[in-house]
Amino acid sequence: MLPLNNTDIVTGVRNRDKQVFEIIFNQFSPSMFSIALRYLKDQEEAQDIVQDVFLNLWRTAENLDERAPIQHYLARATVNTCLNRIKKTQRQQAYAKEQQQTQEPGTIEHLLLEHKELEAQYLSILEKLPEQCRRVFEMSRIKGLSPAEISQQLNISINTVYTHLTTALKKIRLGLLNQQ
Repeated sequence: MLPLNNTDIVTGVRNRDKQVFEIIFNQFSPSMFSIALRYLKDQEEAQDIVQDVFLNLWRTAENLDERAPIQHYLARATVNTCLNRIKKTQRQQAYAKEQQQTQEPGTIEHLLLEHKELEAQYLSILEKLPEQCRRVFEMSRIKGLSPAEISQQLNISINTVYTHLTTALKKIRLGLLNQQ
């Protein structure tokens, strides 16, 4: 068969001409393998990438642009496929590492200990609040009452309730930050 120009190649691939497809596979797969190997540094993975690129070319042949040289299309497709594979591998490794860390026996005990320490600090700060301020805060955050309900039950203005809540939150926040 005579050497094919880019238009003949694209037309052949679009028409699913197996002979044209075989010609471009034989002609371009070594250089695509070389590109993939540079990125992945693994021969089997590089071969898989080349297979994927040519399989995708076959599947999406109707989308080929006859103005773009086929070797440029294949090279770009190979690079993109390699980069996607690398990103996927990195995500899988990060996920596996995260899973391993959360399943380590010391991690759960460590988190429980941190939680108990933080709770003790919180309770200590809460005890140091002025009595009315602490009562308003507990009614709001522990009992879940609205500012209007607290105002009515304690017979204080709603603005006083907001002032107590703001003061309590500020002191708790500062107290926790200072103890760390």
